[in-house]
Amino acid sequence: MSARIPKFPKALTLLLGVVMLAACGQSASQNQDPVISEALRPLPEDLRADATVYRYNADSGEREILREGDNHVECEPRSDDGFTWCYPTSTAARRDLRARLVAEGLSSEEVAERITAAEMDGSVAPSPIGSMMYRTYDEGDRIQYLWVVVLPDQVASDLAMPTGSQRDQSLAGQGTPWMMREGTSGAHLMIPINGTEFSNTGSTAPLIDAKTITDPVTQATLPLPDDLKNVATVSTFDASTGQRVVLREGTSTVECRPHDPESGFTRCYHQDGWVSRDMNARLLAEGYSEDDASASVAKAVEDGAIPSTPMGSLGYRLYGEDDRIRLLWVLRVPGATATELGMPTESQRDNALAGRGTPWMMNEGTAGAHLMIPINSTELSNR
Repeated sequence: MSARIPKFPKALTLLLGVVMLAACGQSASQNQDPVISEALRPLPEDLRADATVYRYNADSGEREILREGDNHVECEPRSDDGFTWCYPTSTAARRDLRARLVAEGLSSEEVAERITAAEMDGSVAPSPIGSMMYRTYDEGDRIQYLWVVVLPDQVASDLAMPTGSQRDQSLAGQGTPWMMREGTSGAHLMIPINGTEFSNTGSTAPLIDAKTITDPVTQATLPLPDDLKNVATVSTFDASTGQRVVLREGTSTVECRPHDPESGFTRCYHQDGWVSRDMNARLLAEGYSEDDASASVAKAVEDGAIPSTPMGSLGYRLYGEDDRIRLLWVLRVPGATATELGMPTESQRDNALAGRGTPWMMNEGTAGAHLMIPINSTELSNR
């Protein structure tokens, strides 16, 4: 006599099926090819599942797909030099051409010339300003977790960016972003990521309570890296008169305002950024609604009556409590999308409050599109 097979209610059968599928999915994830897993490591979690993984054939320079993805980033497995890189798919044609030229045996100078020629004749699109690259490294003698924003031909002073190297601070786990190779086709912003499992091992600097600093110039420049503190202009805004009041005239394009008791923020921007903010404040003081004031400012920018903050410029913000991101830098990319620049969009607010946040894009495709860059592990960062 054969054993009777028990019958389960339909709902229970469906539930069991879902559980089994989940278990299979979890097993597949756990058993993922280690080459693929390692290649995806530089990416934030919201980009890993759908990223393409590829490599180049050393002999032909042709692309070989290891895993087909369907989002806007792609990664190469760890190379022999210990680096693992991920890139926006919008720059794939440029990298593919470079790989083929290298495989042909061309020198680095010849490769650069051919790529420049390809950009000029339109066969290869130049890397968009603001394109994001992601990198990890195996050992602590270099920055282990680094994101890079491509800024071809841009100059630091035009973007209110620092250029003082943060390599040593990054190796100690406390680095902040800085610009390299300004004014060249290879100009870029280095963003060391502190405080994560992939970051350089280091301690978090003792917290400085910004509220104990009473000198307005010192307090206003707290969000800045050291190489910009002494050259930044410091000003205030008299809401009753609508006038900008300079406390210290600087020699750079960076301008800071002291702590605002109402908002709790200390802010520094490219000096052009304050023009629109001051106009908005004057209009509000005159009785305009927030919507009308914003519309008037936008119209003034559109007409050229006031300057717009440059594409790729940095802003710096400090907050005094742990319920928000304490030290935050913001990269402006007006009108850009995550797909174009290869950026993540999933909020890192909670991770940033815990001291391990990574950058993410907000307001993509709008005039207010920007990259949020939480700064971890410094003397002004969240604990």
